[in-house]
Amino acid sequence: MHEERYGNEPGGRLILFLGAGWWGSDARALAAALRRRGHALIEVSSEDSFPLNWSIFSLRILRRLCRPQFVANYNRAILRHLENPAIDFLLVFKGTMLRASTLEAFRRRGFALYCFYPDVSFLDHGPEIWSCLPLYDCLFTTKSFHVDDPALKSRVRALRLVMHGFDPEVHRPIPLSKETLAHYGCDVSFVGCWSPKKEKFLGAIVQVCPGNDVRIWGPGWERSAANLRRCWRGGGAYGDELSVIYGATKVNLGLLSEPGGGTRVGDSVTTRTWQIPAAGGFLLHEDTVELGRFFSAGHEVAVFRSEADLPEKVKYYLANPEERLRIRAAGHRRCRDSRYTRDGAADEILAFHDGRGR
Repeated sequence: MHEERYGNEPGGRLILFLGAGWWGSDARALAAALRRRGHALIEVSSEDSFPLNWSIFSLRILRRLCRPQFVANYNRAILRHLENPAIDFLLVFKGTMLRASTLEAFRRRGFALYCFYPDVSFLDHGPEIWSCLPLYDCLFTTKSFHVDDPALKSRVRALRLVMHGFDPEVHRPIPLSKETLAHYGCDVSFVGCWSPKKEKFLGAIVQVCPGNDVRIWGPGWERSAANLRRCWRGGGAYGDELSVIYGATKVNLGLLSEPGGGTRVGDSVTTRTWQIPAAGGFLLHEDTVELGRFFSAGHEVAVFRSEADLPEKVKYYLANPEERLRIRAAGHRRCRDSRYTRDGAADEILAFHDGRGR
């Protein structure tokens, strides 16, 4: 007869995880990777307390006025788990709206505290993130330039570099119907938030290649010039729709963020670096040394070297569909065969925790 065993064998960890859980989010990808390793998560999301989707002007004003109450409500929801002795450690994805006093309460109880940080700047996403950094036992960053930042290194107890990655459940090739392809198919697309640098690069394409169908998804593009506002689809794209766009677009752009608050350099890679080829899309990426660690330029991804070079590369690859499709297929194989998922980052976090104090 089969004997059920409950507490007699080593089991998975129970992790208190602070991060967005919506389908397609980077936080959700990390949570899924931890679950694939056999661990359980208790999730508390700031987005359950802070209504990001309020776009009407009056609601945006109300959101700003009520932010202190939203922050208080979010931190109260986290502190509900303070008395749970089964929790192994607390893992924070980014840390927006998280108060230092909340982390201090968990530290006093002896919990290990970790932060996974995916963005360029620690100062551009609310006042709480920078103030919380000294309280983490380790900061896991996806930005290689953070590792050599003296101001950051002096503020954290430990700092580890981990790689970005894709979510295999979300970023995968999706068979497209004729109707879907007719709606989303275009020559060039970019999915990401507005910035002056990105506007300049996209503006170069629109100016040099006026006949191309260029489309933009993402927040903030209402502030761009009129010729780019005409390309903007009025909002962002997330989850499965993101993978549909990557599959339906002939040339997907991998534009990188410029330096942010408190930083002197910008991105070398970003989540799009992996998500686009993982979804079966052709990627035209800024040429960086770090990109070459993961993909072969000209074989698995295409690259451009400057604002002037970008529209020329767009024209070249649109005129050479066989080469474009070959690179597209090779990039997808590389993502699949090299397992460029969030599992590597999850393993780094778990290994650090297991070796803590050694």
